[in-house]
Amino acid sequence: MESTKKNQPKVSVMIVTYNQEDLIGETIDSVLNQDYSNLEIVVADDASTDNTPNIIKQYYDKYPDIIVPVLNQTNLGITGNSNASLFACKGELIAILGGDDLFLPGKISKQVKVFDDPEVVLSYHPVDVFLHQTNETLFLTNQTVKEQINDVYDIIAKGGIPGASSIMVRASACPEHGFDPKFPVVSDWIFSIETAYKGKVKEIPELLGRYRKHGKGASERTFELLDESLLTLSTIQQHYPNDERLSEACSKGRYRYLCGELFRQLSSLNYMRFKFVAGKIAEDVPKTKKVQWRIISILTLHPLFFKTAGVFIPKVKSLVKRFV
Repeated sequence: MESTKKNQPKVSVMIVTYNQEDLIGETIDSVLNQDYSNLEIVVADDASTDNTPNIIKQYYDKYPDIIVPVLNQTNLGITGNSNASLFACKGELIAILGGDDLFLPGKISKQVKVFDDPEVVLSYHPVDVFLHQTNETLFLTNQTVKEQINDVYDIIAKGGIPGASSIMVRASACPEHGFDPKFPVVSDWIFSIETAYKGKVKEIPELLGRYRKHGKGASERTFELLDESLLTLSTIQQHYPNDERLSEACSKGRYRYLCGELFRQLSSLNYMRFKFVAGKIAEDVPKTKKVQWRIISILTLHPLFFKTAGVFIPKVKSLVKRFV
């Protein structure tokens, strides 16, 4: 850490971890190696059964003025552990970091500058999404104008900010309840929405983090979280019933999510899940999309077609994209 603390806002880096003994050290080191000195690293361990707690203690012994260990005695789950970390943060700005993700050099100092604008409440940047097993880069986030998140409405309509470990927020703008316990897994999405609703969202167009991707396929994970994700949108609409633009963003976000899930299940050739998602979409298709939806229904809900859908997936994807 090369820079001086004088006139620097304090930054809290909140790290949540569970059974990541092989990775947590590298994650913490990526923060310690930043060129920003006025920070604390709050590491919340969710009652790991491996050596993760001991590794955190070792870092605390070595850096007692920087490391803030939060060692849960019982497992709280992702949302509970996120709150354990968040509520222990003392900084004016809070950077989020998964226990297996990495900050790249200069990330904190560059992101802090964005908050010189007092109206900015949330900042993010592109991340390198890489495969854990090979360290191979799979893709970079936020590389096109279409992917940019410019305000809270984009966070809703586009399904959140890719790579949560890119996010830094102003502590005073965070919801008092922290991460909503109603959402056991995807609480980071509604947390970002509730925070961003209070001010400006700003992107730094520079690669400043790495997001580690493990083995489980996207079609499996996203389907498991389908109900929770849709509940996020309905909850937000209830919170801000008089905001028409937000209502439109929620509607767009719902169709975008469902159509994306439809394609993922088609790609994985899971017919039963595909039919389930298609049924969800059919419940409330906008009038302007009736024709497109009829075409999709005729083509893709027929089992014989579905069995050979792999050949036509690119064309189907193009059709689905027109739907959102």
